[in-house]
Parts: sequence; structure tokens; C-alpha cells
Amino acid sequence: LAKTPVPHVEPTEDQAQVPYDFPVLAAVVILLGLGSLMVYASTINEATLEFGDGAARLKIHLLHVLVGITVLTFGMIFPYRRWRKLVYPGLFITVGLLVLVMVVGRTAGNARRWITLPGFSLQPAEVAKLAFVIFLAYSLAKKAGQIRRFGPAFVPHLLVCGILIFLCLFQPDFGTCIILVTLMFVMLFVAGTKLSYITLFVFVGAFLVFQAVASNDMRLGRVLAFIDPWAYRTGTGYQMVNSLIAIGSGGWQGRGFMEGTQAQLDYIPEQHTDFILTVIAEEFGFLGATGLLLLWAAILAWGLYIAGRSTSLFGRFAAVGCVATVAFFILFNVAMVLGLAPVIGVALPLLSYGGSAIVTTLVALGLLLNVSMRRYVF
Repeated sequence: LAKTPVPHVEPTEDQAQVPYDFPVLAAVVILLGLGSLMVYASTINEATLEFGDGAARLKIHLLHVLVGITVLTFGMIFPYRRWRKLVYPGLFITVGLLVLVMVVGRTAGNARRWITLPGFSLQPAEVAKLAFVIFLAYSLAKKAGQIRRFGPAFVPHLLVCGILIFLCLFQPDFGTCIILVTLMFVMLFVAGTKLSYITLFVFVGAFLVFQAVASNDMRLGRVLAFIDPWAYRTGTGYQMVNSLIAIGSGGWQGRGFMEGTQAQLDYIPEQHTDFILTVIAEEFGFLGATGLLLLWAAILAWGLYIAGRSTSLFGRFAAVGCVATVAFFILFNVAMVLGLAPVIGVALPLLSYGGSAIVTTLVALGLLLNVSMRRYVF
């Protein structure tokens, strides 16, 4: 008897069409592992003095990593097509958190950016970046046929961006404001908005940034310290000068794990957060720091490949937004650590200590892998 042929059924958008990208996951695990080691190396002395336990900060960091891996898994398996239903509720919650942090937020380093929760501190500005990316991906996909027109391309996106920036400036968090604007311009460019419109707003944005810096003593001091850190080495330039000394002392191969003098003697403020790359460069040298950045470059390049192969506009724009978000964090952090940009308080993704940054980065990577699993068409 002839066998009845089994009909071929094409997978739906909600079904994974290909397995997950194992090399990307492996690279993420490597970065998380290295970050945990460096958090321990850069906090052991401080944690011993403050808590009587040199691994206290590491234990909290590992809790952040565990939460991050959980949301990474969720980001991979929850079909990205359904993320569109979460766009406006996500923006509403984000705005609410940004308002709440001004009322009940914890103050540290002359900024009120954290909402203290049991065992965890939430930084709403980190949530704002991811929520804004998903909103842009949804809106740009929806307006794809009108994106060359000024109104649909700019008005709704500038409005949402302006609200988020306005709330972030109250913290203040100038670094997040710059990243939000940069993300918007990049995603508008990728979507096909006229370059003349983008150029016009880049000049307007540059003027507003100049005004914001010139009118604020703290920001102006950071810019002056960036121009000539050695002239301010006992004040606003202290962090940058000691970062440069540590990187230079690391040489090609580094001083060895937990052997860096600048890091172990706590000459670098915030070395476990914004300046953890300085600790890596001092202890593992130029080769170690470069290898780390090349690993990140490979992940981001693969992310752009995923975006290019997506057959869904929402998936494509979401992938580009996730890649751009992580890339800007890395670029600003590296420039800041090397003295190529003013200190603006940007963490190094997956390596710096900080729960909100780790969790939101892993959500973004989970969404990227989600697009990868549901977008291949051969």
C-alpha cells in the first residue's frame, strides 16, 4: 500500500524556525564569567572593609546574573511578534518609574537614579532605553510607507524621546539622554528617513547638548577635565588620570589577575562599575582588553547579520535597536575610560557591576536571539 504523504506545514511566526545561536550564547556566558571575576577583583578590598566579606559584592552580582539569565531565556522563547502588544504598556510603566525615582529614589554620587527593592536596585533609565528601542521598532515598522515624510518620521518619535529625556534630566542622567537621542537617529536612518532631516536635527541636538553642558557646572567641569585631565587631577580629572595610569601600567600582557596596583589600592573611583575596563586593562593588558572588545564586536556583527536576514520589519528594527544600544554603551564606555570622551557614567555591558544594566542588556540579547530563531528564510 502506498503511504499517504504527510503535508508540509510552514512554521508560523510564533514557532522557532531554526535552533538558537549557540556561539552567541557561549560568548555571552564567557563575558558574564569574566565580568564576575573582575567584579570580585575590583571589590574584594572595599567589600572586606565594608561588609567583612570580600565576596559580598560578587554574591550580589551573581544574583543579578541569575536574574539576567532568566530574562534572557524569556526573551528568547517569548515570540517577538507578541512584543508589539507590550509597546505602550511598557512606555507607560517606564514613564511611571522615571517619575517614581524622583520621589522615592536613592541618591548616590549627586544623582537620584535608583529605586531600592528587596535585594535589588532598579535603575529606570536602563528600562527606558529598552522600552524606547521596542517603541521605535514598532512605530517605524508601522509607518514604513510614510517614513520619508517629516511628520510620521519625526513627530511621534521626538515626542516620546523628549518626554524620556525630560524625566532623565531630573535625576540627572545626561549619559542616558545622549544614548536615547543617538538611538533614535540611528534607527530613523536605518528605516530610510531622509538624511537631510536627520542632519538638521543632529545640528539642533548638538546645539542643545552644548547649552546643557555650558549651563551646568558639573557637566562643564567634566568637559574641562576631559580636555586637560592632568590640570584637574586632584578634582574632576582624578578618575580619568588614574584610569590612564592603570591602563598604561598594564602594558601588553598585564600585571596578572588581582595584581593591578591602581585597582587593588582603590585609586580608581567606581572601578567595579563604569571603569571596570580599566581594571581589565591593568590586570590582563592590551591583549586581554582587545580580545574582550573583539568578542563583543563579533556578537554585534552577528546581530547586524540577524537584522539583515529578518523578513519582518519589526524584527529587523528591533534587532538593529538592540545591537545599537549595546554598541553605544561599549563605545561610550571605552571612550570614557581611554580619555577620549568626558565621564558620563556609562557601564560596560555584562561586565560592570549593576543589576539593571545586566538585566536589560540580557533582555536585549534575548530579543535578538528571538529574531534570529524566527527569521531565517532559505
